[in-house]
Amino acid sequence: MQNHKISVALFLALSSVYLQTATAETTAKKQPADSGHQPSLAAKASFITEFDQSNDDNVSQAEFNLIRQQRYQQMDQQKNQQVTAVNYQTEYADRLDRKLKQERDGQIQQTHTRVKALDKDQDGAISLAEYQASGERAFAFLDTNKDLQINKQDPAPTPRSERPAAVNVSATKSAADKPEKATARAAVRQTVRSTVRPNSVLKMPTSHNLAGMLEMYDQNQDGLVSKAEYLEQRQTAFNRTDVNSDGLLSADEYLNEFVDRLDRQVASIRTSQLKQALVRFKALDKDDNSWLSQAEYAASGARMFKRWDTSGDALVTMAEALPKAETATKNAAKTAATTKAVTAYAAEKGDKSTPDVTAKTQYQPQ
Repeated sequence: MQNHKISVALFLALSSVYLQTATAETTAKKQPADSGHQPSLAAKASFITEFDQSNDDNVSQAEFNLIRQQRYQQMDQQKNQQVTAVNYQTEYADRLDRKLKQERDGQIQQTHTRVKALDKDQDGAISLAEYQASGERAFAFLDTNKDLQINKQDPAPTPRSERPAAVNVSATKSAADKPEKATARAAVRQTVRSTVRPNSVLKMPTSHNLAGMLEMYDQNQDGLVSKAEYLEQRQTAFNRTDVNSDGLLSADEYLNEFVDRLDRQVASIRTSQLKQALVRFKALDKDDNSWLSQAEYAASGARMFKRWDTSGDALVTMAEALPKAETATKNAAKTAATTKAVTAYAAEKGDKSTPDVTAKTQYQPQ
């Protein structure tokens, strides 16, 4: 009977995650014209990942407040409760650099795996035929109407990342065999982690989605990529990557080309994110005195936690409902106010490259 209860609890917990995923997708499709971005499960996962110190896939008000307090203390270099824009940006840069390094390392590891997957005959190198065969599969995946070109007229394919992840049978069986509730919760967490992933900071354009395909291969910016120009560009990319011109891509050649693009993306994202940090600083500096008090920072944190804690029980979990989307009208008002403040700040500093305050993300670390 005890094992049956745990199995039922496990099923209900997993069902909650899958049901919420489907509900979030349906809600996003039915948003009225004046609705803003619908917060996603991935955004909530990002929030939980950032503040979950007890590693239980939940964030309590207490642990959230503790981390926020520690961050303010780190920013407050002079210990006078007057955090400057530079203090704020520097603390964020430290966290951002660690995150970028972690994700860079992960992408490089995935590239090693990709090399092995492309090398179908396992001869230690990627031939042009193997390289183009991979491209053909990517093109066929997005060319859903089979007209030999990819554009917005192609019905969207079902993204591989949105296909339900298989339940870890061994973990589920272990939870059923052992009456300990902790084991059942661990099995739930393991499945949730494989189903809903936090948003990435370091994103590379990929030919596995429309936006990435157009960014990488739509050379004349006409909104479409024909199969002929696609394969021609891949041929050019192959030749450029084949440094020793032997007609094969070694693992090192393939990796070096990717790392070069990856590092340029890291630099671009870092620059953009640090400028966005100044945008956030101006938004948090409510009295516009060019420094952030502990009260202002705490108020920002309280708003953030309240937004995700939709059940109002001082605990953010993956199972509770997502926050409601802010209306586009409200977002526009916020953007206008922030633009005015940031433009004035940039002029004051002589910075002509004012950050784009419209470049919002569903979850922005603060």
